[in-house]
Amino acid sequence: MIAYAPPMRALVFASLDTEPQDERPPDFPFWEHVTQRRYAGPTVLYLGGGYAMTARHVGMGEIQLRDVMHKPVRDSKRSLLNENGSAADVMIFELDRNAVLPDLPILPIASEPLQPGEDVLLVGFGRGRGTVIEYDIDGQTRFGFSWSKKGEKRWGTNRVSSNSEILSQSNFMTRALSLRFDGPFAPDTTRYETHAAIGDSGGGVFVQRDGIWKLAAMMISIGGEARSPRSSTVYGDMTFAADLTYYRDEILRWTRPICSNERDDDGDDLIDFPADPGCDSASDRNEWEANPFEAKSLWLATTAALGAGWLIIYLGRRGLRSQRGTSTPNSTRPSSAD
Repeated sequence: MIAYAPPMRALVFASLDTEPQDERPPDFPFWEHVTQRRYAGPTVLYLGGGYAMTARHVGMGEIQLRDVMHKPVRDSKRSLLNENGSAADVMIFELDRNAVLPDLPILPIASEPLQPGEDVLLVGFGRGRGTVIEYDIDGQTRFGFSWSKKGEKRWGTNRVSSNSEILSQSNFMTRALSLRFDGPFAPDTTRYETHAAIGDSGGGVFVQRDGIWKLAAMMISIGGEARSPRSSTVYGDMTFAADLTYYRDEILRWTRPICSNERDDDGDDLIDFPADPGCDSASDRNEWEANPFEAKSLWLATTAALGAGWLIIYLGRRGLRSQRGTSTPNSTRPSSAD
């Protein structure tokens, strides 16, 4: 299914009874990984290891981690691509290499796609529920919820409606999944049923499987009845989220050191730290037990003198360094994008 949506900018709940009273989800270890851009900007996910991810229409910027602002590395942004080379509404950027970053774990990314009917946890910095609104469409009275003027960090739940969306947003084409906002008595509603709003772009969609929480998707857009009031949510509206399991390999390639990239880089059937003896730590950039280029240093020096060695030496250096990586829009009715 193809859904058309321009870019979106806290989560909206149907009533106080369906809003969680706890500040953060019980036994959820990645609350601090969900942050935002400076000046109350949209949501950003901290992946760990000095890398962050958000929606491409949000863009990179300074982010806050444990009350400290961290600047991005200039020109470090990397847009994730589809198989046909088109850009998805997902981007990665690196934080200042000289900064002292908080000791937060690497954020695990699910390898298996979410399935329709699977329960998920949403965390974002978007706007919340305001007042109940009443409006008329084709002679029928309908009700919805306006958005608050400011956003805040909130969490809620939903259930996957579809995992086969292709979301078209101006210059972006993104593999996505959809989450429908159901009323309190609908058969598919969840305990803390929620819907995204302006500011939730870049927010996380998490899944718990076998007792382990993993990041599975990232909120990027919303959609609904084109004739409903602006800056509002009604039952049946959709939250769209980029399917990060589809882009997982590229995310790991840009953001993980060799000893935590979940690959067997040296061909010894042992993967990453601590399983591979060539890895001194998860941040180690070399999975080999010995530098494979040391024994060839004399040969490299000789070829360099002949004028061709610069290319061989360059490739050798690249093999030892870590890979570095460079608001939720409204789908069918006009809204500001941020």
